[in-house]
Amino acid sequence: MRPLNIVAGALGICAVLAGLVAFLEPRPPTDDLPREAVARPSTWPDYSPSGPGFVPPATPDGHMVAYGYRLIADTPSVIGPSVNDQALRLAGNNLACQSCHLDAGTNRFGLPLVGVFRTYPKFSTRSGRVISLVERIDECMTRSMNGRRLPEGSREQEGFLAYLKYIGTPEAVVVRPAPGAPERLDAARGADAYGRLCAACHQSDGLGKRRSSADATRGYEFPPLWGPDSFNDGAGMDRYEHVVGFVRRTMPRGVDPAKPSVSLQEAWDVAAFLQSRSRPPYAPGR
Repeated sequence: MRPLNIVAGALGICAVLAGLVAFLEPRPPTDDLPREAVARPSTWPDYSPSGPGFVPPATPDGHMVAYGYRLIADTPSVIGPSVNDQALRLAGNNLACQSCHLDAGTNRFGLPLVGVFRTYPKFSTRSGRVISLVERIDECMTRSMNGRRLPEGSREQEGFLAYLKYIGTPEAVVVRPAPGAPERLDAARGADAYGRLCAACHQSDGLGKRRSSADATRGYEFPPLWGPDSFNDGAGMDRYEHVVGFVRRTMPRGVDPAKPSVSLQEAWDVAAFLQSRSRPPYAPGR
């Protein structure tokens, strides 16, 4: 199966809210912002456009936590394939981690990262063994980001870990797969649904909408769902059950998860359509 990582983020963003969501997305802080005395969150944080947002903590590792937030919220400007420092070109596309881990991982229904720090090491069905959090981050880097593993002990590796530890106290959410499709999947019907539900944001060619045509490091307003700058065919969203549930509960942004705007059959059909699109091949061992 081909990855649908961003399908999730993709599928649901309707034309009606497209422009609004794009401009409301928060920009991450820089490392030189003034610090406030913020303790590690003990309750679920909210870094969405409508929430209080991320504030770098006044702790010894506050700068590293802030850097980790930037890595997730504004990935292409920090480690994307077009950054000036070639040694930092760790991601192979211009997606952001929060293209899928919505609101820097604090959206309860958008592949949340809150609480996951305490769940590792744990068994990976894909690897068939117990893996560390570092290994899981590297899987995202080589699959969803179509890039390479983070150098051991690098500032980037430490930044990801610091941020995940910072939001790691609340209980992690168990993401449950969506119910099966009511009818047989139909990619042609999915293509029609994509045109109605997704193309206004992610474009009819599926290549997404960039924030700047001249500066790739600014990333996307709406990420690509296929093509050369998308996630590769080994990404975690390669599984229908993950994608469909994500779409149903989070798209378009702001939807009430209890009252989905996209029907279950539409979500499954669009997923089938996206499976037929081309994207970069996964290259193990990078």
